[in-house]
Amino acid sequence: MAITAMLITISSCTKNFNDYNTNQYQATAAMLQDDNLSTGTYFVQMEKNVFPIAQQPAFGDEVYQEMQNLAGDVYSGYMGASNNWFSGANNTTYSMIPDWYNQAFGRGFVGIMPAWNAIKIAAATSNPTAYALATIVKVEGMHRITDMYGPLPYINFGNGALQNKYDAQKDIYYKFFDELDGAIATLTDYNTKNPGATVLATYDFIYGGKVVQWIKFANSLKLRLAMRLAYADPVKAQAEAEAAVSQPIGVMTVAGDIAELQHTSNLVYNHPLYIITYNFTDIKMGANMESYLMGFKDPRLPMYFVTASDGLYHGIRNGITITNKADYANGPFSPLNITANNPIVWFNPAEAYFLRAEGALRGWNMGSDAKTLYETGVRTSFAVSGVTTAADAYLADATSIPAGYADSKTPGNSVALGSTLLSKTTIKYDITATTEVNLERIITQKWIAMFPDGQEAWTEFRRTSYPKVFPVVINNSGGLINTTTEIRRLPFPTTEYQNNSSGVAGAVTLLAGADNGNTKLSGRPVKWKPCE
Repeated sequence: MAITAMLITISSCTKNFNDYNTNQYQATAAMLQDDNLSTGTYFVQMEKNVFPIAQQPAFGDEVYQEMQNLAGDVYSGYMGASNNWFSGANNTTYSMIPDWYNQAFGRGFVGIMPAWNAIKIAAATSNPTAYALATIVKVEGMHRITDMYGPLPYINFGNGALQNKYDAQKDIYYKFFDELDGAIATLTDYNTKNPGATVLATYDFIYGGKVVQWIKFANSLKLRLAMRLAYADPVKAQAEAEAAVSQPIGVMTVAGDIAELQHTSNLVYNHPLYIITYNFTDIKMGANMESYLMGFKDPRLPMYFVTASDGLYHGIRNGITITNKADYANGPFSPLNITANNPIVWFNPAEAYFLRAEGALRGWNMGSDAKTLYETGVRTSFAVSGVTTAADAYLADATSIPAGYADSKTPGNSVALGSTLLSKTTIKYDITATTEVNLERIITQKWIAMFPDGQEAWTEFRRTSYPKVFPVVINNSGGLINTTTEIRRLPFPTTEYQNNSSGVAGAVTLLAGADNGNTKLSGRPVKWKPCE
């Protein structure tokens, strides 16, 4: 009788087992298959981590600040820090803070790669177009990370190993090209068979699933990555660049092609630079931006920055001594002209023209000559920036050069007109000038056009040494980072030393030096010096 009673009890408990043990607030596996939800949710996660945004409005923007703003944004010369974290011994003065340089890996890498791997498992065979989009986003995110650190555990990611082997940056870049080629082929075939159709439209906050736009973006991204190899691997660089431009759909050409993270009812966020500028009051116009934009009388200046309290534009030089934050945060220095609702730009179509101009300058087949592509790049930048002033007068200016810089709070930070720290480049393209002179001209205008993506600007500065960026005044690296050549990369994350020690040990052997900010990645030969 006791056994019978026990069996009856077990039966009564188990017949509703699924009801009792299913979380009614969580989607089931079957539900996730509807409307691409299983793939789409991971795709949204990927898009939100290329440039990390707060998971809630006005919360968590310090991740963007540490990963992007206190690295590429300041190292590129775009922006100047107005705070004095750790009594001035921080990344801006080359005293590298581990919690800061860990962020690119902890949020950028970890926020994208596992989500992409989940999409690969779920959709690589069953939904190849969705997988193609995810792969393009992965490359967009990971090229930014490898351009910060160098080697990464990339090619065999997701193989189940607890200790992930790092790959050399060259191998990672070659893998990027293979992945982009595969994604472009998949999307091109789909678009041919289904013209006008969209992919993951509900979950795509860049292009709303428009396949043609994703193909243009992928080709433009391929062109960008090809140019990265112009010094390190020129044969491969030319082949990949020409292939990107010659594709039937091709690269970005008009302002409407811009790739940017939209604000929608399904994706609510504040632009992190708005929070950093106006809530944190930690960032202002950079001294270099003041020098170039003021010297060139550039009509994009009021589109990028707001006048200071004296009605003029003033920037802050990086790597300076700031004793009191209020001196620079509340002083006569220009905030960024940005609102909470500005989208985050991934790729500005003006950049595609400047990349092609550089390629044409090198003798590659870019569909036009360097002068025409350069001038079209400037015109496209004006259009994207909302500048209605005719570009003709600007492009005809053969005399204006970058202006001197004056720090009203600390005159010792100033750079006088005639200083060797100032560039002598002009705007008007000169077909009779040397290749090097025109290269500086192209890169300088590309630098202006890509604002405010300081990470990309910093990477191009390290590759070409253009534009000329003021070196830090205070170097707290203890001799590890050269003040003249400036910071080259971020150290590998301390978390990887703790969790993947063998992987990092192998990664260090793939570098051309020690694991610090002085070790050069790809770009100009080491013996080459800026403007010589």
